[in-house]
Amino acid sequence: MSEKIKNTPLSSAEKRLIMSKRLSEIVWKFFRAVILTGLGFVIMYPLIYMVSCAFRDRADMSDPTVMWIPRHLTFDVMKQTIDAMDFPKTLLNTFLLNIGCSVVQVMSCALTGYGFARFKFKGRGILFGIVILMILVPTQVISLPLYSEFRNFGIKGLFTVNLINSRLTMYLPALSANGIRSGLMILIFRQFFRGMPKELEDAAYIDGCGPLKTFVRVMAPNASAAFLTVFLFSVVWYWNDYYVSTIFFTTQKTVSIMLANLETELKIHLFDNANMNINLREEIVWKEAGCLLSITPLLVMYACLQKHFTEGIERSGIVG
Repeated sequence: MSEKIKNTPLSSAEKRLIMSKRLSEIVWKFFRAVILTGLGFVIMYPLIYMVSCAFRDRADMSDPTVMWIPRHLTFDVMKQTIDAMDFPKTLLNTFLLNIGCSVVQVMSCALTGYGFARFKFKGRGILFGIVILMILVPTQVISLPLYSEFRNFGIKGLFTVNLINSRLTMYLPALSANGIRSGLMILIFRQFFRGMPKELEDAAYIDGCGPLKTFVRVMAPNASAAFLTVFLFSVVWYWNDYYVSTIFFTTQKTVSIMLANLETELKIHLFDNANMNINLREEIVWKEAGCLLSITPLLVMYACLQKHFTEGIERSGIVG
């Protein structure tokens, strides 16, 4: 019976239906490829332009025939930018500040988020409202009190220490779960720990673990996705921070500060004159080289951790 059905010739209507389906699939694949290519180009355009400018001679910026491929390929612009930014020393200083603050902040925010998620205490709602305000209130509002606090850090009448230009101005807020974007990190951890089974803690308490030991030995290992997600967010925010860093640092060099001051540094390094006038179009090559240097470590980090980062986003409660 089945062989008879297979050998039955298709009617003209059935053939037209099959052809229309095949045609619609081909058309949809074509439009999907066009849409994805267009979106990909829009997203990648800044990076492509950055790479194109970073390795071209500055004279090419005034040449209307040069669009994407440099007429004079050179590494001099990149070398000059590296020297002007003192990039090896700046990169090391940024890593010491960035990674250290990120690790400390992740641990303090995880403990805070765990407390809000699992423990009931008086004033929990008010305190969590303050955490939400940490997300809503911009840093500019508290910048002056923060500077005054670290300028005369200590107990009035007993001792005071000037912490300006010290990494402690970034480490201490991170240690107290009050660093850059810490309110959002506490919220992420709170949502993640609220979604974990209560039986895990009950089993730990039966085995004689206290609250802190339960967090360290049971809850934290099962929250690795949230830890990785928050750590990457923290690294990016500390890496890109310019406003907070310029409040506390006048001698410390970070990638974001050096990139913001790149124009002045280039004039001093190349022409030994901070008031030197440079053609704005020609100046673009150095600025694009500086931007490329500043984002390369983040791109490498994301390329290595992209799979784990995506899984962490899906499991941490940020989406869905």
